[in-house]
Amino acid sequence: MARSDRRPTVPRAVFVVWGTPPKGRRSLVLGTDLGVEEVAYLADEWRPGLTSDPLKYPRYLWRTLRLLVSRRPRVVFVQSPPSPATWTAAIYGAMTGAQFVIDAHSDAFQRERWLRPRWLNRLVARRAAATLVTDPHWAARLERDGARAMVIPDIPTPRSHDPVPSTDQAESTFELLVVNTWSADEPLQEVVAAAAELPEVRFHVTGRRDGRVLQLGTVPANVRFTDFLSVAEYERLMASVHGVVCLTTRDHTMQRGACEALSLARPIVTSRWPLLESYFSAGTVHVDNTAAGIRDGVRTLMAHYGEYASAIGELRQRRWDEWLDRRSALIELVTDSADRASASRRLGGTS
Repeated sequence: MARSDRRPTVPRAVFVVWGTPPKGRRSLVLGTDLGVEEVAYLADEWRPGLTSDPLKYPRYLWRTLRLLVSRRPRVVFVQSPPSPATWTAAIYGAMTGAQFVIDAHSDAFQRERWLRPRWLNRLVARRAAATLVTDPHWAARLERDGARAMVIPDIPTPRSHDPVPSTDQAESTFELLVVNTWSADEPLQEVVAAAAELPEVRFHVTGRRDGRVLQLGTVPANVRFTDFLSVAEYERLMASVHGVVCLTTRDHTMQRGACEALSLARPIVTSRWPLLESYFSAGTVHVDNTAAGIRDGVRTLMAHYGEYASAIGELRQRRWDEWLDRRSALIELVTDSADRASASRRLGGTS
């Protein structure tokens, strides 16, 4: 990257994630780049489903408070959803005067269970030093409720070197990675239908291979399900393909897989939504979430591949420069808030 990576960091900060590392990749990148001392994943990976474990969130609350009391951070970053994680950060802040920052993913605003009770979530957001969001749409909602919002669509990952590709991109077969998590908003059935009309293209589909594959019906021979991949395997595969397909049927939803593709300078095929068109404004084909739309988008990428490959590298640099400016503003905001809170407590005031 052209600009220097030397920068201030957030002192005495902890990042709390009530999830597993695969569900908190943005938090890890954000925390690392802000110089946060620890990104703590507090989920039980082996316990599936909210309803199967009614004591899960009380247990995470206890673990979070125990962690924070032992570390005594001045600043707590917390990933949302789930919303109870933000309530816990607010409790710690009220007890100690520490500041907290909510990193709110789009799901935090789109699923009803994370919105209830609304009065409590609004109160917590107003008490936060800031809530980080991926889209101005969510920032406007928070600001109407009296909360401070900062738009950070993505945290590009600078690399001294990119992962060594597992295959040669000069091979004749055009290869695509389809980022799939079996989420309801991913039009995977349409991707498979598009692949059937593109026999010259090989599609690698991520995600655990389980019974849901059978629900797709007949899968063409040019579609391969990778099953679970480690982070290193995932990045090597992404670096090896010609492009990355990352789709959603939901508006106002940032695509983490597309962000990872941008960091690796891999051309992208993603959905035609204003947020995604704005952020992935070059090196990207935006498509309708239909088999025909996906098929035609892949053909466009293939026909003009050199142009898209060059443009995505230029976009990565622009987005990195933008993030440096946002990072400085965020660190200044959080540090000033923590300093004011500390001064207020020393004077016997309230935080």
